[in-house]
Amino acid sequence: MTTALWEYRPASHPAADMDLVGYEVEGTDGPLGRVERDAGDYLLVDSGAWVPGTRVPVPVGLVARVDHLELVVHLDCPRARLRSVPPPAAVVEASGGGPGPPGG
Repeated sequence: MTTALWEYRPASHPAADMDLVGYEVEGTDGPLGRVERDAGDYLLVDSGAWVPGTRVPVPVGLVARVDHLELVVHLDCPRARLRSVPPPAAVVEASGGGPGPPGG
């Protein structure tokens, strides 16, 4: 796994010091959910809009752009891509084994 997955791309989040908690998250194929936690290298998203009751860690390297006026984080991939992304180490440690991929 490349470290680029856990780092914002240049110009994808121009105000990187702003917290994204509460922002909606959209994949290329539709809404994913709302940011519950902005951990710096990943966003923990409550995916109630996609898989109710599931929290999905989204690596910030998948962020295409952030719309601060509409409060939306746009990803550069479909939601299904998140099923193959391993959780960041902090999520695995905090949960005692990881949240598991949605639908997996």
